[in-house]
Amino acid sequence: MKEEKKTKTKQTKPVAQNELVRGATSFFESRIQITRLLPALAIALTFIGYIPSLSAEFVNWDDQDYASNNPLIHNFSNFLKFFTTPVQGNYHPLTMISLAFNYAISGLNPFSYHLVNVLFHLANVFLVFKFINGLLPGKIFIAFSVALFFGVHPMHVESVAWVSERKDVLYTFFFLLGFIQYLKYIDLNSKRNYWYCFLFFCLSIMSKPAAIIFPAVLFTLDFYRNRPFSFSIIKDKIPFGLIAAFFLYLTLHAQTSAGATPTSEFYTWDTRIFFPFYGYMMYIYKMFLPIGLTAFYPLPPINEGLKTAYYIGPIVFLLSSYWSYKTWKQNREVTFGFAFYLVNLFLVLQLFLVGSAIIAERYTYVPYIGLFFVFSWCLEKMLSQKKNLAYGLVIGAGLICTGLTYKHATTWQNTGSLWDNAIRSYPGAKAYTNRAYLYQQQGQLEKALQHYQTSLKYNVIDAEVYYNMGVIYFNLNKDSFALTSYGTALQYKPEYEEAFNGRGSVYARMGQHEKAYADFNKCLSLDPNYALAYKNRASSYFIENKYDSAIVDYKRYIALNKSDVEGVSNLCVVYLNKGDNEEAIKICDQAIQQDPKFAKAYTNAGAAYINLNNFPKAIEYLSKSFTLDSISEENLKFLSLAYLKNGDTTKAYSIFEYAQKLKAR
Repeated sequence: MKEEKKTKTKQTKPVAQNELVRGATSFFESRIQITRLLPALAIALTFIGYIPSLSAEFVNWDDQDYASNNPLIHNFSNFLKFFTTPVQGNYHPLTMISLAFNYAISGLNPFSYHLVNVLFHLANVFLVFKFINGLLPGKIFIAFSVALFFGVHPMHVESVAWVSERKDVLYTFFFLLGFIQYLKYIDLNSKRNYWYCFLFFCLSIMSKPAAIIFPAVLFTLDFYRNRPFSFSIIKDKIPFGLIAAFFLYLTLHAQTSAGATPTSEFYTWDTRIFFPFYGYMMYIYKMFLPIGLTAFYPLPPINEGLKTAYYIGPIVFLLSSYWSYKTWKQNREVTFGFAFYLVNLFLVLQLFLVGSAIIAERYTYVPYIGLFFVFSWCLEKMLSQKKNLAYGLVIGAGLICTGLTYKHATTWQNTGSLWDNAIRSYPGAKAYTNRAYLYQQQGQLEKALQHYQTSLKYNVIDAEVYYNMGVIYFNLNKDSFALTSYGTALQYKPEYEEAFNGRGSVYARMGQHEKAYADFNKCLSLDPNYALAYKNRASSYFIENKYDSAIVDYKRYIALNKSDVEGVSNLCVVYLNKGDNEEAIKICDQAIQQDPKFAKAYTNAGAAYINLNNFPKAIEYLSKSFTLDSISEENLKFLSLAYLKNGDTTKAYSIFEYAQKLKAR
């Protein structure tokens, strides 16, 4: 008998559980090189949206600590300092090194700082595309949609247009590279990709402590790839967890040292329990309706009830959780997207209140990838047979977001535009306080006072506001108001060294020297290196003719603040009044060496030479002072006297006559 031939059946490759059935091919996917041109389109629109940030200035919100007034970034001579010096209570050495490179390139020209932020953001747009494309191979529409919205959504402006948020774009750059490598590790079982992932995680966490959540996020990728839960999955995360724990310790230590203050004591538990749900909901709301955007969203007023939105938050959380639970067995996209969103957002949901903001736009930078993923997946599923329409809708929405991002980026042009927008969009204490501080710096003291007073309507216990008001009242010679403001600041912050120094200065001017000394002494007991207190106490000693004590304090001040030539000149005046003219000249010459154009030092030295009857030398110094400052009444008086003592009455009279004409103007 003949054997029957066995018919061979073609084996079909099993479809991955997470892979969607491919829909109709779109115009975009059939006519162009999508893997190149779609990411390029997302990057191009993103760049257009951020053009205004390239001409922006530094702002008075943390930029001075990170860049514009941070000596740490001025050189690389002590490279280890980047790894041992926290900034603003955060440990992020790579961020500070990147800012140091900016300083090396352009000094304090803000253009290069903003340009680097934008370039990192553009790179992140591409990496988001690669990440989603690796997560859902072949689903170019979803990868493009997520990358485009990540790039152009106006809620991301704060992370890019704010120089201080270099840490956001930098940590995300390494964060995404880590995800891409982890997917390769899962798919290829490659240890090399695993260790690449670990390396990128280390670089990410050295850029911003927020990366400590990375190991938890990896579990969401395991879930999406349907990896069976086992000890092996947990073991994978152990190296990441150890590094995360170490950086968590460093961060908590840095924040404690920086005086990060929890604000939970002002809210009861039955109020605080709604805060995380409110944040969870509001970030979703702002994703779909990005209006009224601002730099600062304050906590609700302490003495008022919560708005209705706070009570809706838990409902939104439960609905999204129910949707995730009901769909994860059929497809994991919805569950994964919301899990990715929640895990990345978890640490900033104000579970433990720190600071005075309820939400912040920068906190959406990575979490929104999860929400964009859910939205894009749902859109593709609904329009699987109408891909052209799907692309059209996404590109149209992307163009609208580009316009909104462009507009929002203009509010970060400078400090004034930033806080003016905050006051218009979401008025609160922080907005009014920072705007007031700018007015104060610009010398518009009355406007500054008005804004400080308005800020107190939102936060009546802000010690710093009362202190700044005290400074303004002092400069306006309103001593009684200054005393009240400094006193209130000390009531809310009993160990406020700046307030003790400020109040001491008021007492000194009022002639109440014992009270002044008590405040200066208290200030210095709290901070022995508080230079200004030594200078102010020295001035008080000088007024009381306690020259030896004044000399000791001025020397301490100069040792702490070597660049202040006025302090050196003041020490010279003390020696002059004490009668030690030789030492006065020596000190004045020291001031002149520091700043050859400091006219007052020449004047004081000239006065000392008059006392020593060395009139030619006095004329030499006083004439030099005259060339630098021709309208100084004090210098003209000494110069006229020097010429008179030297026998040149004609010259003495001409100087005297010139001084009188100036006085008559």
